[in-house]
Amino acid sequence: MSNCFASARPRPGRAILSACLAIGVMAGMAAGCGKKGPPLAPLLRLPAPAEQFSARRLGSTVYLQFVIPTKSQDNSMPADLARVDVYGYTGTPASDDDMVKYGTLVATVPVRRPPPPVEEDRARGRKPPPRPQSKPVAPEPGFDQGATVAVTETVTPALAQPVVVPRPARGKAVAPVQGPVTLAAAALEDVPARVYVAVGVNHKGRRGSFSPHVAVPVVDAPPPPTDVTPGNTETQITLAWTPPPGAPIALLPDTDAPYLPRRPIVPLAAPGWFYDVFDVPPAATAGGGAASGPAAPANLPRVEPPIPLNPQPLTSTAFTDPRPIEFGTERCYAVRTVNVFGRIQQEGEASAPACITPRDTFPPAPPTGLIAVAGDAVISLSWGPNTESDLGGYLVLRGEAPGGTLQPLTPQPVGETSYEDRSAKPGVRYVYAIVAVDKAAPPNVSAQSNRIEVAAR
Repeated sequence: MSNCFASARPRPGRAILSACLAIGVMAGMAAGCGKKGPPLAPLLRLPAPAEQFSARRLGSTVYLQFVIPTKSQDNSMPADLARVDVYGYTGTPASDDDMVKYGTLVATVPVRRPPPPVEEDRARGRKPPPRPQSKPVAPEPGFDQGATVAVTETVTPALAQPVVVPRPARGKAVAPVQGPVTLAAAALEDVPARVYVAVGVNHKGRRGSFSPHVAVPVVDAPPPPTDVTPGNTETQITLAWTPPPGAPIALLPDTDAPYLPRRPIVPLAAPGWFYDVFDVPPAATAGGGAASGPAAPANLPRVEPPIPLNPQPLTSTAFTDPRPIEFGTERCYAVRTVNVFGRIQQEGEASAPACITPRDTFPPAPPTGLIAVAGDAVISLSWGPNTESDLGGYLVLRGEAPGGTLQPLTPQPVGETSYEDRSAKPGVRYVYAIVAVDKAAPPNVSAQSNRIEVAAR
């Protein structure tokens, strides 16, 4: 500062003082920039709740399906997600913390880290610079964010018992349940139920938001129907079965009410028994099970909850497969009894598989409109076309009038709807008829068309 107030040459005092003050202020600001402030709290990213969380009970198995979150609670992507935990709790939990503390950890689904973001050059279509070669890295075990995952739990007599929670200390408040119960608790107020929830956990071990709660009844499942008998018509496969003993009468469903992937049966004055029909792959009928889903990462379960062929539970003991029939291809079916409690349904064990390999034993319709025109040493025939999709052609039959037996005039079916008989003898009267054949092996032959009698000139 002494240099600011002393100079080799005299200057006006006011200018020198202003310059020195400015230098002092700048020096103070520079010193302040280097001073450390209080530490900032680390950015904490918690996973968003799992989406489309649903539960279905088939027999003693509960299928729990959900979509792995792709976002954090602040909507940033990708989510900081290490795993998704699924909990079960028999009874009515007071809070999500009770679900975790006193419930059952049903499954832990590991989640893979998403790949690093694409480089800007690659995003713009330019080839990135080559990188040094390295050993291939094995894929991280787990499922990808956004994948649909299903896990199962077997309901045992022990799990069907309500959870006993210790009484809280006097004056201690109980936190409310965070996730809304998707299926109203009132629907199960008189029926023991098991509640499920899913929650994501980040790489720091912190839980995110809980999914909505879903519930399934834990009462004994209804018995399966018996005598499942398949049959087929020319276009469809049909099923019929016998209700299990003691089945109550089912009321008609409300077709306008939504229900997870199905439609519910509401309202009901009393529980009713309905039926679901499932396609069973023939290869799985020996063990009575269902085919497994897509391949899963190593050491991880992968299940696909079976979906019935009928869009809503059936009130009758008959069913027609809506899929087109495939002759010569085996199809197997299993039927489950459905017990309905308000908006919640419970499916029992599957019946024994019933299989059928439909055979084409249905002949085409007889051709119509046969006419004949006699010419010189020739008789010209024509008739109306058939419309069957598996039509193989037509056979022309001929016999001498009046009582001759009609025999095939064409060794192989003809595809046209006209034919010229040039083997007819002049003056001889013949009787003609046409039959249609299909492509089955052996082919099915239709009844004869109208007969016509004519003589060549």
